[in-house]
Order: sequence, then C-alpha cells, then structure tokens
Amino acid sequence: MRIVTPIVAAVVFSAQPGILSAKETTVLEPTSNWNLDYGEETCRLGRSFGEGENKVILLLSKYSPDTGMEMMATGKLLKANSSRKFTYSFHEGDEIDVERPLFGELEGDETIWQFSGGLIPSDVLEELSDADASPQEYKAAEAKAAAEARRLTLNIGRSTSVALNTGKLSAAIVAMNTCTHDLVRSWGYDPEALAKIATGPEPVGRITSWFNASDYPAEALRKNLSGAVRFRLGIDEKGQIENCTIQSSYSDPSFPEKVCSEFQRKGKFEPARDAEGTPLASYWTNTVVFVTR
Repeated sequence: MRIVTPIVAAVVFSAQPGILSAKETTVLEPTSNWNLDYGEETCRLGRSFGEGENKVILLLSKYSPDTGMEMMATGKLLKANSSRKFTYSFHEGDEIDVERPLFGELEGDETIWQFSGGLIPSDVLEELSDADASPQEYKAAEAKAAAEARRLTLNIGRSTSVALNTGKLSAAIVAMNTCTHDLVRSWGYDPEALAKIATGPEPVGRITSWFNASDYPAEALRKNLSGAVRFRLGIDEKGQIENCTIQSSYSDPSFPEKVCSEFQRKGKFEPARDAEGTPLASYWTNTVVFVTR
C-alpha cells in the first residue's frame, strides 16, 4: 500500500508533451452554456457537450485563486479500458499524461474521470518554474492560455479520443477568478493583500514524511478502498496550523478524518511573507491521494 501526497498542483501530473495519437477523435460541440456554481469551498464551472449516447458533461473546479484546477468528465464515450492511460490537452501538441486519474462507473454505463491539471501549456509551466515566477505571472500565463484555448481533448488508452469544443475560455476563467476572490474573503482573508504576498506558506521538510503506510485508515484498507482528499489549512503568522477544512473528499469518510488529524499533529510550516519579509496569516491547499496496491 502507499499514500501519495502531491506537493503542488503542477507536480500532480508529469506534464510532458506526448506523441499525438493517430486514433480517430470524436468531436463534440457544446449543448449548454457554462454554468458557475458558488460553493463554500469551491468554484465550479459546468457545461455539456454532444447529445444522447455521445453526451459528455465537463466540470472545472477551483479551490483557491491559483492556476490549478480539478477536472471531471462524464459520459458513455469515456469508458475505461485495461491500459488506464489517460491524457488531456487544451493546446495542440501539448498532450499531458495524467499520472493517477480517478475513475468510476455510473448508472447508465457512464464513466466519470477525475484529474487535476490546468490551462497553461507544459513548456510554459516549465519556464515559469525555472524563473521562480510570481503568482501574478502564473495568472497572466493562465489568462493567455485561456484566450488561446479552443478545445479540450481527452485520450483514454489506445482507442478512445474525445474532443470537447470549448472555444475561448477567457470569460469562463474571469468568472472563476471572481468566484475564488469571493471565496478567499469568505474564509476571513483579504484577497487583495494575499494577492501581493511574495511567498506563500511552505512546509518545513518533506510533506510525504508526515504520512506513512500505518496512517492508512484501517477500515478503508480492509475494504481495499482508495480515495482523494482536497483540504485547506489555515496558517498563522508563526507558521502554526490554526485549522483544517476539507474542501472535497471521495470515497470513505475515514480519509478526510485522517488527513486533518495527521496534518494538525505533524505539520510544520514557514508562514507566508510580504515583499518586506513580514509574516502574514494565510492558507495552504493541497490533495492527499490514498492508493492501495
């Protein structure tokens, strides 16, 4: 068994350009407008593509104002196969290999896929990382990528390729950013102040050392259950964890309980700081994925 703890959204997946597939792609046009849902911990955009047997529903979710997104796609066309290889692309020639997608079978022979990623092309992400870019530079890159996007292509195994003709995503991302701005304020923070911080909260040491095999919930392990838990930690000016909030959780209820208890017991952070080096109260979001092998 193992517990996989992604550090930041950019490394949840190995963002590597792939070789374009020769398989035939099913192209679907939108059959609804974008719908934005304001939640207590998430901002979620939803839209349907295609009709009947070819209908696919796409959900894009943000849990904070950064550029990472959780994506969900549901439809009969997205049936899982034995290879479990899953890639996505918002830009031609930039096929992103999803390392650990979650999927499940729904009633009506539909398959739902869940994975994390973003709009920024992988080569641009690499350049931003190498340049130690600021949050503002990442947001600017996301805005540019949203304006250039035309479709989201999902490839499952060797035989399934589905393209959702999203069109430009500029307006959708602007609406999402307004929503996440309001989210931060609802959590008790000043979003304008946090947008100017020089460095966010940073874990002290390796976060993966805070979890080990013995931390896998016993009942979930007995049932051979996997799960993913998205969480938010409140970090004060001294780097202490003030609170732990579950933003979303999939599978057994024991997973979120374990995540919060272990972080509050073992977690240590350097606080966020402004340009002058003054520590600030802020928050830190991430995902823990529990996987049995």
